[in-house]
Amino acid sequence: MLLVQFSKVSKDYAGNAIFDELDLEILTGERIGLVGENGCGKSTLLKLIADLETPTEGTIARKRRLTIGHLAQEIDPRQYHKTILEVVQEVSEEFAAHLAYLRQLEKQMADPILTSNPTRLTAILEAYDKAQLRFEALDGYNVEHRARTVLMGLGFSEAWYDQTLGSLSGGEKKLVNLARILVQTPDLLLLDEPDNHLDIEAKLWLEQFIREYPGTVMVISHDRHLLDQIVKKIYQLEDGALDVYTGNYSAYVKERQERLQQRYEYYLTQQDEIKRLEASLIQLREWAKQNDKFAGRMHNMEKRIARIKEQLTQKPVMSRNTIQVNLNGERGGKKVLEVKNLSIAINERVLCKTFDLTILHGERVGIVGENGSGKTTLLKSLLGLRPISQGEIKIGPSIITGYYAQEQETLPFEQTPLHFVTRLKKMSESQAIALLRRLLFSYQDMHTPIRALSGGEKSRLQIARLMLTEANFLVLDEPTNNLDIPSVEVLETTLQQFEGTILMVSHDRYFLDQVATKIIAIESDHTVQSYPGNFSYYSEKQLTF
Repeated sequence: MLLVQFSKVSKDYAGNAIFDELDLEILTGERIGLVGENGCGKSTLLKLIADLETPTEGTIARKRRLTIGHLAQEIDPRQYHKTILEVVQEVSEEFAAHLAYLRQLEKQMADPILTSNPTRLTAILEAYDKAQLRFEALDGYNVEHRARTVLMGLGFSEAWYDQTLGSLSGGEKKLVNLARILVQTPDLLLLDEPDNHLDIEAKLWLEQFIREYPGTVMVISHDRHLLDQIVKKIYQLEDGALDVYTGNYSAYVKERQERLQQRYEYYLTQQDEIKRLEASLIQLREWAKQNDKFAGRMHNMEKRIARIKEQLTQKPVMSRNTIQVNLNGERGGKKVLEVKNLSIAINERVLCKTFDLTILHGERVGIVGENGSGKTTLLKSLLGLRPISQGEIKIGPSIITGYYAQEQETLPFEQTPLHFVTRLKKMSESQAIALLRRLLFSYQDMHTPIRALSGGEKSRLQIARLMLTEANFLVLDEPTNNLDIPSVEVLETTLQQFEGTILMVSHDRYFLDQVATKIIAIESDHTVQSYPGNFSYYSEKQLTF
């Protein structure tokens, strides 16, 4: 059944076209991944589908009584005073009002002043019985069960449920918003980066939830592994146009390259045909000067060439403008990092029980674990940025460390990117501009204070620092966060070719599969275990336990 249909839909902001004359169909039960470079309009497209924005031109038809759940980047501040469980349970206005009424009656039943009056108590009990019946009719008790199940799946234990929404971090607020939408069970789920801030266990849960979801799902995600697991169709938004591919993300990558090659070969064929016809036209013009009989053939040839040029295929872009990353560092010693009898705790809460670890030159080690397990704390401890409980940490004497911080707290927010890179390494302004251009910074961005840059721009600036410090030991904390897929792929290739050593924390399973040669896991019992191989090898070993 057709749920949503776009017909010649265009959208622009202040005269700047986002996309032009899009045709789109969403059918019942589909699992669709929406991909495209940052800034191409993916989030805008979801808002149009959800009827949160209107098209500049064209029409959008929706199935009658279609319910849509849209995961926005922000949550309503008016909800901040409510508890997490209250927010997630609000599947409708009627449900929220009725739940509040039940809670009010329960408070009255606990008030000895009110309950000491038999007449008043009887009235409260009768009202409560009626309210319970209506609550059951609204599937209220199942809603609470679903809310607890979803919250648990996304990593919220029961200890979180009574915390107010306003007390949470930005990432935690977004996860609560995701839980609220999943519990609502709308006909069409529109999820914009739902896996941000999720650890690997929560991502696995979300994958299973989406696979079993009774409705239709469209998702924007930079997590290629997630897209491979859940979608069966890819919508690619590029240069204001939408292309449709059948299959998951890996199938899309293969078919996209094949389509580009076919379009390029067709373009070359058209160019060759035009050249041949234009050569014939030159000859006909010479003949027409000598004999009027050739004038008609000459005019027909001119019209034929004009028709072909009107229908000429635009030259496809075979290689998009992506970041250029070059990581060089002189080789250090064979033993890069040695850890003996190390344990880590925060306020007497153990994060890592005693363990040993040795990292040798050329190894690419990925650290995995649940959110809050201590991955970032472990990295900072190894770098001497925070105290350890016990143990010994040795970094090789010829090792130069380059640190990529997840929260980007190591960036000087008051400086501009241009000032930042020229202070990292002596260079001329023109050399600094050329470096930042390679990382896709505009001239305006180069002169903007770092605090005002986007998350992606800050991430690319951290990459610039790694390039300029010429480190031979890279310590990376969630380096793929805020990067679009083309940028992540460039970073992957660069790290694969890097001749030094890498220690990295990441929730990006596809990235870990491509880059890691060893996995260090902080287990749920706080032990630290080592697994030779990439993330897939680690996952297989986990399943056998």
